[in-house]
Amino acid sequence: MSDFSPSGHDAHTAVVSAAQAGDQRALDVLVADHLPLVYNVVGRALNAPSDTDDVVQDVMFQMVRDVGQLRDPAAFRSWLVAIAMRQVRRHWRLRRAAPQADAEWLEETAQLADPGADFADLTITVLHLSDQRRETAEATRWLDAEDRELLAVWWMEVAGQLTRAELAAALEIPPAQAGVRVQRLKARLEVARAVVRALEAVPRCPDLDGMLYGWDGRPSGLWRKRVARHTRECPVCDGVFAEADVVPAERLLADLALVPVPPVLAALTAAALRAAGGNATTATTATHATTVAHTTRTARLTKAAKVTKAANAAKATSAGKLAALLSLAAAGVAGVTIAAVALAVGPGDPTSPTAAALSASPTARSAPPAASASPSPSSTSASPSATTRPHPTKKPATTAAAAPNPTTVDTKLPVRAAFYYPWYDKNPHTDGGSQYTASASDYDQDDPATVDRQIKDMQYGGLQAGIASWWGAGKREDKRMPLLMSEGAELGFSWTTYYENEAYGNPSVTQIHSDLVYLRKYSDQKTWLHIDGKPVIFVYAAGDDGCDMVDRWTEANRTAGYYVVLKVFGGYRTCANQPQGWHQYASSLDLQQGYSAILSPGFYKYDADAPVVPRDLDRFRRDATTVATSGAPFQLLVTYNEWGEGTAAESATAWASPSGHGAYMDVLHDVFTAHPR
Repeated sequence: MSDFSPSGHDAHTAVVSAAQAGDQRALDVLVADHLPLVYNVVGRALNAPSDTDDVVQDVMFQMVRDVGQLRDPAAFRSWLVAIAMRQVRRHWRLRRAAPQADAEWLEETAQLADPGADFADLTITVLHLSDQRRETAEATRWLDAEDRELLAVWWMEVAGQLTRAELAAALEIPPAQAGVRVQRLKARLEVARAVVRALEAVPRCPDLDGMLYGWDGRPSGLWRKRVARHTRECPVCDGVFAEADVVPAERLLADLALVPVPPVLAALTAAALRAAGGNATTATTATHATTVAHTTRTARLTKAAKVTKAANAAKATSAGKLAALLSLAAAGVAGVTIAAVALAVGPGDPTSPTAAALSASPTARSAPPAASASPSPSSTSASPSATTRPHPTKKPATTAAAAPNPTTVDTKLPVRAAFYYPWYDKNPHTDGGSQYTASASDYDQDDPATVDRQIKDMQYGGLQAGIASWWGAGKREDKRMPLLMSEGAELGFSWTTYYENEAYGNPSVTQIHSDLVYLRKYSDQKTWLHIDGKPVIFVYAAGDDGCDMVDRWTEANRTAGYYVVLKVFGGYRTCANQPQGWHQYASSLDLQQGYSAILSPGFYKYDADAPVVPRDLDRFRRDATTVATSGAPFQLLVTYNEWGEGTAAESATAWASPSGHGAYMDVLHDVFTAHPR
């Protein structure tokens, strides 16, 4: 089995070469890494979620079939996107060649469907877009089909997923011509944004209202031209898109996350590839075994089928797709639940075999956590999470993460959060040592009541998120993530992780990427902290780390799509690559201009004779005010409950208060209430 250890561009080329040589693991990596890219390109080009899944699967199976014929492994990404573009064009050709009866069926379907249920709407909803980002996504509905093809790859370019050279190669045109086409697209997109803004103006221009008489509410090229002409000529609407108020689209879309691949599509694709074993011939057969949707649709489009026949074909499609999905749900494939199956197959007659099969199927259960637990790594140096002390093991909580509330995630900056340590099986002052005694007496972080109390504590203190120490898959802290996520979903509180291993071993690009993919089991949930649609992850670092750490994380995150917030080091601003954010971790007030502001109650390690930073409530209040008024995007508390190093703000007998939250959380409550985000 190959070991993909090189970093950067060489690593990517090595994986492609290994896949061409028949390495199944390399092929799996290519599929996993590039399925999100293909899904977003196809989805945005088609803007029709009902067709996107089938086209995406066609692209991925063609990739598996033909990757061995690729002459230059370094050109893999542009080659793959070119396949996607050709499949999109093929789809449109089949659509245009559809017989009249099928066209009537499609029109009927369009009228019954939610007009907002397209890829633009999916982008807005899943990535939590607002203001001008939302406006730009809505404007894409007003582009012609040819423009949407270019939009799909240009969006990936400005989001950092493709280079301009890859964009041109994917479109199979010279770079100079690609540049001209992109400029024209941007101009048309700005016109479409003006249309959206004019239509959403409150109050809307009376003349525009009159002109819209007879419009069915669906975007089209004809109505785009009419509304755009009106906004240019109308004195009321002329200023509706004033340049001073507009951020260019490329700046709005820069570094924006990809829309996540639906678990059902990911599972179907993976299952088909597993069934095919990477073989080109069986891959083609396997796609029909897992979903007959595309076959049925193609047959319907290429024969003079009547509406009734199309309806019957649709029923057959649902039945075939249902069988594959139910088998995956029964096998416990991640993300493929009975509810997801019902959504994927779609509504139907409650007396149908589909409905009966759904009602008779047992609910798929989440896979159990890894059986073994390992203690946190230790270090002799003072650090936020490297205190050497024993931790008795205990059976981890088995509470599954609940379905998140869509209102849980708060993406508004600044984010106020606390570093949190899910280490404790008993009261922290006996479970490993501390200079202080927690007010909570018997203290067990496998107990939902404990986690609920702590979340409510942090919310009382004006915090929106917890940054939970994380040491790797299957470790004690990882096994407690489901409980944190479940209780966070119920209480409207977000979580992310503090990736600790970076400070103690300089993990490889492969290891980091593997960990990021693993964490998607949590970070794809709405309870996870997101910014600009990307799941946030904080990374601890050692004092001697440098720009090479940034390079490793940049490469590992290229297809993972996280909002990475690294710990600062000397000269961090000069690195050629830059993460999405930076933060400091220290036991006193610290401001990193434009990035983070932190405060801490003090530092008094469990085995020390005297505190390094003595506690002082007056100083803490001043520091809290400085942080609250800093304007920093990340305003962080070090820490909520690191008892071993004595940085905890959680209530203790030494600073208990009438509120029950403790004096330090009282200060945060007062200051953050007085200085809201």
